[in-house]
Amino acid sequence: MRELEAGDVVAGRFTIREVIGLGGMGTVFRALQTSLEREVALKVIHPGSSKKRHTRDRFLREAHLLATLRHAGVVEVYDFGEHEGTLFLAMELLRGSTLRQIVDEDLPRLPLDLVLHIGVAMADVLVATAGMGLVHRDLKPENVMLEGDPARPRVVLVDFGLAFAQESLDDRLRRLTREGVVTGTPDYMSPEQARGASEVTPGSDVYSFGVMLYEMLTSEVPFHGDLPTLLARHLFARPPHLRDAKPPVDAPGALDDLLQRMLAKEPERRPTPTQVRDTLMALDPSAESRMSPTSSGSQTVGRAARMLSAPPTMPAAPAAVATTQRIAWIGDASAEADLAVAAHGFELVPLGDDGSGPLPPADAVFVANASIDLVRALVRPGRPLIADAERGDIERLRGLVQAGAAEVVMRPVDAADVARKAARALRKGR
Repeated sequence: MRELEAGDVVAGRFTIREVIGLGGMGTVFRALQTSLEREVALKVIHPGSSKKRHTRDRFLREAHLLATLRHAGVVEVYDFGEHEGTLFLAMELLRGSTLRQIVDEDLPRLPLDLVLHIGVAMADVLVATAGMGLVHRDLKPENVMLEGDPARPRVVLVDFGLAFAQESLDDRLRRLTREGVVTGTPDYMSPEQARGASEVTPGSDVYSFGVMLYEMLTSEVPFHGDLPTLLARHLFARPPHLRDAKPPVDAPGALDDLLQRMLAKEPERRPTPTQVRDTLMALDPSAESRMSPTSSGSQTVGRAARMLSAPPTMPAAPAAVATTQRIAWIGDASAEADLAVAAHGFELVPLGDDGSGPLPPADAVFVANASIDLVRALVRPGRPLIADAERGDIERLRGLVQAGAAEVVMRPVDAADVARKAARALRKGR
């Protein structure tokens, strides 16, 4: 079949008007549904792609999921089928902009009230999808449409092409998301997606949503780097706090606490979509007027909620999960040092070259190129200190041990080695 163009009629009932979007799998047209005189968005799969079993299965899966999922925050499906060997999907025509058009590194930060408005609406969609056992798996600003009033827009989640139904898909569709296939967009990918896990849960969407919330508040994603580094940071690096953004974000402490939990590495430590929604509603004074009483429950709303210091619906973290330990690092650290220590369960606290003055709370200290006197001054009971030395410098090694250093690493310093030595010293101390 030739490529469609303006004036063509699809399935005898949709008249093509113009192209409004292009993608690797197909084209989206503005079209007229002639029987109802209604404009629609008509997604048409490229003729060559329509012949591929994988593409057909993914397309039909998206059509069935959208037809099943009824929610104001999800694009409505009107019809789908096949026309002269190519697949089509007729959907609600959205008139607005994507979230990406107002959120990016070179754009101003969004006001807090708009972030909360968008956040509550998105979270409510995730409550609905999680209730059906669905995982979107590709949450990102490009897949969120904003319609209507720019200050209080309608928020619509689109592109369920990667969506995964935990229980309802048959074996053939499950194989489309088999273990080892990394799906999603790297900046927003959950740790389990980065590992290529086959059984992702709604907690994966909570993580990606947390990345988006952080980006809406700071204009940048929490983790950066080339693809291998970025995936490793999703797996191991501790998420930054809003107060550490430059400039810091003026937001309630409850919101920062919520983000930290949403970006937890283990899915079971993240809040549920319902807990996320209810916490955001408690911080958004307008949420009560646009959400049903069953959505808001008994949560505090309005000005009082903004004074909360902790999310009102967050359960305590499981007692068996240990808090990340910290290594205070005195001296130059490589750009990859934070990731290397994170891979061993530590957060790196860089202090530059100045070892004078009080140190911040830390479980261990590493000091580079330090004099014996400085090592002696920094040693504290219960807080192991790691120092460095040239290989074969017996005199310095003897002096460091006598000064109280718990461990010594060889130069050039490997941050992973520092983390291993810190872990060993802490175990010995216990």
